[in-house]
Amino acid sequence: MNLPSKILGTLVAASCFAAVVSQAQTANRTTVIRVAYPAGGPADVAARKLQAKLGAALGHPVIIENIPGAGGSIGATNVLNAAPDGSTLLVTTGNDLILAPLAISQVKYKSENYRLLATILPTDFTLVTNADHSYKNLDELIERSKAAGKEVSFGSWGHGSAPYLVNADFKLATGIKVLDVPYKGAAPVIQALLTKEIDMAFVPLAPSVIEMIKTGKIKAIGVANTQRNPNLPNVPTLSEGKHLRNFVYSAWAGVFIPGTVPEATALSLSKHLGEIVSSEEYQKFLQEAAALPVKALTLEQANSYYQAETTKFKSIASRIELTPQ
Repeated sequence: MNLPSKILGTLVAASCFAAVVSQAQTANRTTVIRVAYPAGGPADVAARKLQAKLGAALGHPVIIENIPGAGGSIGATNVLNAAPDGSTLLVTTGNDLILAPLAISQVKYKSENYRLLATILPTDFTLVTNADHSYKNLDELIERSKAAGKEVSFGSWGHGSAPYLVNADFKLATGIKVLDVPYKGAAPVIQALLTKEIDMAFVPLAPSVIEMIKTGKIKAIGVANTQRNPNLPNVPTLSEGKHLRNFVYSAWAGVFIPGTVPEATALSLSKHLGEIVSSEEYQKFLQEAAALPVKALTLEQANSYYQAETTKFKSIASRIELTPQ
């Protein structure tokens, strides 16, 4: 069909105008990554590593906002209350997102209200003791603790935290008497180990922790994984002994969105993030952070992983009768 030149010109002009408007709208957009922890922490550093590359992929600025407090629940609530258009992302640990509604009475959201897009900073929980203990391995720790019949003090960062549940599961799995001693985070727990206020703790591996293990300031009994950690190849897994099997716990940060974000938007964000985290540059960052490698996940894979983690922690919470406080 031949269109009159005036009509054709009008259509071309309209098309060009629409393209300009679309570009302007994209340029005026901003994506916000809200980190549920203070600036400078591991999750915050990982989020900032994503920032520039994600902005380039989206074609507009990406900014970081830190909204810490209440086990990550303040930042998580903030993101859930934002417009569900994919312009507001949450960076938090999966552990905190799952556990906060189970442990904190003021938290009104459910972990199922969120969708995982990418894991960005995974590391193993590792059982460490203070330097006074002479356990050669996990089997000896369990056998000597049972024979003594005394409580063994384990540090955690409070009621309902991931280490609190790991401690409880360890008690159930081994039958030793565990006294949970709460502190305000990982750093005070490490300090308590150094000053020998507590016997042991499950802590996420970080460069500082690895250095303390290598210099003998604290002792590593085993890694809570099915494979040895590449940063500590001489430290066995907790499953290598005769008393414990498949005791697997990791501390991992991820990028989440509310479940109400449209599917097409979620797919696009997932694709961009997958390309970033699987890049050589990001893998090098993970290695320097003593974290485990990550790979790009499809939305389906991310959902399966998040559901499995949720099921595991909810099961333990139910077994120990965890109640919100």
